[in-house]
Amino acid sequence: MYGYIVPPKNSLSREDHALFNSFYCGLCMDTGKIMGQFARLTTNYDMTFLSILLHDLLSQDVTFEANACLANPFKKRPMVGKNELLDKIVATNIILAYYKAEDGVIDGEGAKYRMIRRSLKKAFIKSKNALPKVNEIVASKYEQLREFERKGEKSIDRVGDAFASMMSEIAAFMLGDKASDDSLKLVYNIGKFVYLVDALDDIDEDCRAKRYNPFLAILPYEKREKFFEDNKEFIQFILNITVNRAIECFNNLTFTQSYDLLKKIVYEGLRQKVEELTSSKKKLKKPTL
Repeated sequence: MYGYIVPPKNSLSREDHALFNSFYCGLCMDTGKIMGQFARLTTNYDMTFLSILLHDLLSQDVTFEANACLANPFKKRPMVGKNELLDKIVATNIILAYYKAEDGVIDGEGAKYRMIRRSLKKAFIKSKNALPKVNEIVASKYEQLREFERKGEKSIDRVGDAFASMMSEIAAFMLGDKASDDSLKLVYNIGKFVYLVDALDDIDEDCRAKRYNPFLAILPYEKREKFFEDNKEFIQFILNITVNRAIECFNNLTFTQSYDLLKKIVYEGLRQKVEELTSSKKKLKKPTL
């Protein structure tokens, strides 16, 4: 995944900040234990959000452990402990990271993605053997996305739907009989948001490299700052519709563990990211909490 689903740092309570970091660190630690140390670099905030959401919707018991981290080996920090759901999320994240790297190789984005794909190969094989259904979903949707790219698809909704449906189908697999229409639509709209924001964030690089981008397929482009200035209302409209739909679905769900944190992310974090993106003069920096 990418790292665009982030809590609003300035309005987050100390407790929710600690809870989000505990899920992030737990995901990272479990990845290292199962998939090796390099695979830990795939840990990101989007999958942390998905982990928090799925743990809550499935009423998965969560334990917390104090462990040292590679980034700070002399200080232990609280982390979500290993459980079956977390293992599945780790494998899902590796599958998503591998196909993103493979897509980068196909798009001719250089040695970086070839190195990532090669380094994740063993972890990917282990992950797809553990979750063949998830691998099937991701492989199918990435092929659909590549077909849209080959055709130069001009419908932003149609292209965004492929990635959004991929995330929704993964959630349906994870949730099983606890999946609901609203929970799947929430994940769908979060997935669509991630795809659209990523496409907009990459627009300058895609234009220079003459790669497909759904926004470049329908809008003129000279430079990043002017593009966002000229198309700010259109971009905000598309993204805010997606956010509003996510909020509507969120409001129809019942949460028992992480309601305040999830609400902060869906209500405030997404809109904050829209504003950050549309006012940025260059590619967004990797977020930190």
